Amino acid sequence: MRRGCRKSSSRGFILVSVLISVSLLLSSAMAFAWFARNEMRRTETNVYMAQSRSVAEIACTLVSEKIGGDKNGYDGFTEALYSRVEQIELEIGDFQAIVTVTPLDDKIPLRGLFLPDGITVRNEYEAAWDNLWAAMRIPDVGTLVLDFMDKDDRQKLGGSERENNINRLVSDLSELKLLPEINDNILYGHERLSGGLNRYVTVYGTEKINVNVAEPEVIANLDDMVDLNHAHSLVSARMISPIKNLEDLRALPGFPGAAVTKLANVLGFESTYFRLDMSVKRDDLERNYRVTVQRSGSSCTIVRWEE
Repeated sequence: MRRGCRKSSSRGFILVSVLISVSLLLSSAMAFAWFARNEMRRTETNVYMAQSRSVAEIACTLVSEKIGGDKNGYDGFTEALYSRVEQIELEIGDFQAIVTVTPLDDKIPLRGLFLPDGITVRNEYEAAWDNLWAAMRIPDVGTLVLDFMDKDDRQKLGGSERENNINRLVSDLSELKLLPEINDNILYGHERLSGGLNRYVTVYGTEKINVNVAEPEVIANLDDMVDLNHAHSLVSARMISPIKNLEDLRALPGFPGAAVTKLANVLGFESTYFRLDMSVKRDDLERNYRVTVQRSGSSCTIVRWEE
């Protein structure tokens, strides 16, 4: 009887061991299969991302050629290339790229704010600079920002030279947050402020504002002779026919001619910078890109890539 019990116990132990081993093998196999499936998906995703990026670069090149080839001297939303309704559709291999092009130079350009000395604010922008900080409801901060960005370390009247002043133009508006007076609410707006600083100024501009694409609030901010009614009239007119020169601007009914004369050196009709909003699709997969390019002659250079 004892020998039989021992044999039965041994067999049971072996059976349990086999079952445990099989369970471990099955668990290992399932874990490996799960790992392999995830790795395959990850590889497929990485391949798609790389292919999509290549397609976006090709699309950017093709669209940039169209921008560089636009030589009519003005850039506005009535042109098919910059239409807010129609989009550029490109078939590239198995992918489809859909691109919307927006001319920039639509706000006060920080690069054109100062005279060549990098210290003195251009006369044409003095009123606009004061007006935008009044619109931000912090009129005293404007001079602090000028001291923050100008080339010298001498304090302006009402300004302040601090250790963290960069004394150069910002490459991105977010750099202004080095000033304790500037935060995200000031930069981008909040519920009590319809628009932030980014509504009025830009790092993507040279010296002039393209009146064919600038928002009414920006146009009305430029000079006290121009109000929102004037600005909205301009916007309505340019949707019918682009404004090609100063004479077109002077010919607008009701638009103050004296303001045109005063602002002649800062009012432009074409853009140097353009934003490309791209959607790259294949089957049910999609990736989005935002690219800023700078036009120089017949070519464009990428200055910012976001995805």
